[in-house]
Amino acid sequence: MSRKKTWRNALIASTVMLFTGTAAAGASLGLLDHVLAESHAGKVVQTFPGPDGLTGIVLDSHGSKAIAYLTPDGRYLISGLVADLTTGENLTNNYGVKYIGKIDLVKGEAATKIAFQCASLSGVTVGPANAKNYMIAVFDPTTPEGHKIMAAMMGEAGQMAQKGALNVLALKLVPIGAEAPSFLSASNTGREDLMNTMLANKPLPGATSIGVNLANRNDTVLSQIPMKPPFLVIYMPQAGMEAAIPIHNLMRVQSAVGAVETMAPQLGAHP
Repeated sequence: MSRKKTWRNALIASTVMLFTGTAAAGASLGLLDHVLAESHAGKVVQTFPGPDGLTGIVLDSHGSKAIAYLTPDGRYLISGLVADLTTGENLTNNYGVKYIGKIDLVKGEAATKIAFQCASLSGVTVGPANAKNYMIAVFDPTTPEGHKIMAAMMGEAGQMAQKGALNVLALKLVPIGAEAPSFLSASNTGREDLMNTMLANKPLPGATSIGVNLANRNDTVLSQIPMKPPFLVIYMPQAGMEAAIPIHNLMRVQSAVGAVETMAPQLGAHP
């Protein structure tokens, strides 16, 4: 594997990146800029003081911005949720509002309503069928953006399974668009296989009347939701966390999944 591809995989597939050496945060910013440039993943446009010695970073990827952090020793880049557990305050969201501007996400009762609506959508579910917590991704795999989101979500699902996160939550992927009827014509297990088929850009089997009906029903439900795909829904009542998040780039997917992975280990202690 080339060095460039290795860096790209490390940046996109990991929530925490390990830098070689223990340089100070200032020196690591130069290394981070190098990594981002090599992987065409954007650039650092601003830094700010974060909590407990973290260096806050504003990353810009083709016009879409995200918050990340460097650890005090400059060794790790953290992307995802940083919360004050004594107050329950979502610091990443607060920094986003301060340094990026209003974040276009839905929270609270509105997010819970969207989550309940999306829970009825037909797709492929990974994890326990009776999970109390879940994350749902809605996307059109026929578009370049949707294809990348599908690949990223499938990769993250594998990582979450290895970490045990899928023991306490379910992950649902809901493809929409032209291929949805054919995709939904298969069983849940068959749909997992069809995900790989779509990733390989191979044609899907013909649609059945059941698949067509399920796709039409998905479209009807989605037409009642005040958010256009692609988007993610996080509903984790055991952690007091619910949000509906438009997806503008893979960095947004990584950040949202990182937040779920952070909270999931704590859910096992809940009945």
